[in-house]
Amino acid sequence: MLKACAFLVVCLTLVSANALADCRVHRGEHVVLFSTTDDPSVLMWDSRTRLREYHAASFDEAQAMLPHAVLASPGTHGDVVTCLPGYVVSPLFTSPDDAVGVTISSGPLKGTVRWVLGSDVRPRHKN
Repeated sequence: MLKACAFLVVCLTLVSANALADCRVHRGEHVVLFSTTDDPSVLMWDSRTRLREYHAASFDEAQAMLPHAVLASPGTHGDVVTCLPGYVVSPLFTSPDDAVGVTISSGPLKGTVRWVLGSDVRPRHKN
């Protein structure tokens, strides 16, 4: 029984380490929000579920969800709270994207905690 418990602990540790390694950003990292060059503002969602549902939705469904999002200006600074690798799937993506929980640390949204796509966050370089 003790060997089985020890084996389970080792397996869970390895699985957790692999999940953490899959995200491009990790808890505590300082990031900058920036989407695509065509539309660099970033939609920040009140839940990770809505983030995922928005990207899988039809146009009409997506429009109805917009009241649950705030728009962050490009260049907004934030700190990563958590990251879920491959959580967001969309017919528009070539591969699943990460869901990143971020606390905003600059601008009018300072202190706001929301969810964004992993592709919308960039590591913030120290000056």
